[in-house]
Amino acid sequence: MASERSLMERLSRPKGAGRSAVENTAELSRSVLRNLQHLFNTRVGHAPAQMDLGVPCPSDITSASPNAVSIMLRTLRECIAKYEPRLKDVEIAHVVGEDDVLTLRFQITARVVTSKNGASVSFDTVVDPAGHVRLQS
Repeated sequence: MASERSLMERLSRPKGAGRSAVENTAELSRSVLRNLQHLFNTRVGHAPAQMDLGVPCPSDITSASPNAVSIMLRTLRECIAKYEPRLKDVEIAHVVGEDDVLTLRFQITARVVTSKNGASVSFDTVVDPAGHVRLQS
């Protein structure tokens, strides 16, 4: 059974009496969301133990290339594939926003790897002009 909480969450807040045979899909989805939020806001080269952890600064990507959207899509997909093994069948789509041309929006949909069928999850991802990434379920 896939863990409902990331390793760091389990170490920082251990549960009381032991393991449970009941799977909490909602908690698992929240844990995945928190981990993706952390991953996407970590810049490559800033984690000495794992130098490729995270993504390059989004503002560097958007200012350096005319095909920034496809580069960002690939970067997010690679980061999820490498550092979020609880997700499979990951699809990421660019969402065109009419309200703010300086903000990149993506829709991430995937299936959570569980001992059962695997719940579908969807995250709205917003990259603001400062390069901060926000995720919402």
